[in-house]
Amino acid sequence: MKAVAILMVVIGVVIGAGAVDEFRYFGPESRQFWVGAFTIPASVFFVIAGVMLWLRGVRVRRTVLFAALVMCTATIAATVLHVMGPPATLMGMIGVLVVIGWYWRNRPSPRAA
Repeated sequence: MKAVAILMVVIGVVIGAGAVDEFRYFGPESRQFWVGAFTIPASVFFVIAGVMLWLRGVRVRRTVLFAALVMCTATIAATVLHVMGPPATLMGMIGVLVVIGWYWRNRPSPRAA
């Protein structure tokens, strides 16, 4: 669980830092700017969910899954718009898949109800 939290924070920071560059070099008339506009909040949410996972554990399971789905959407959209390259796409999707795998592995047992 701690490894997943660290992975979320690292991936969120790296992708978010890359998205900040889109604001530095492009204006609102370009698609790179708008990719940055939706990738930065997704990255921040991914980082916050990773910190929450570190601090609160399995109790924030749904928040972590939702953050992964938001990051997945941002990664796919940025890739489809040809703004995010293969390394960043791979990094984002690996993080999302790890979180989904962790969520699946830590789901409540049907017998526990």
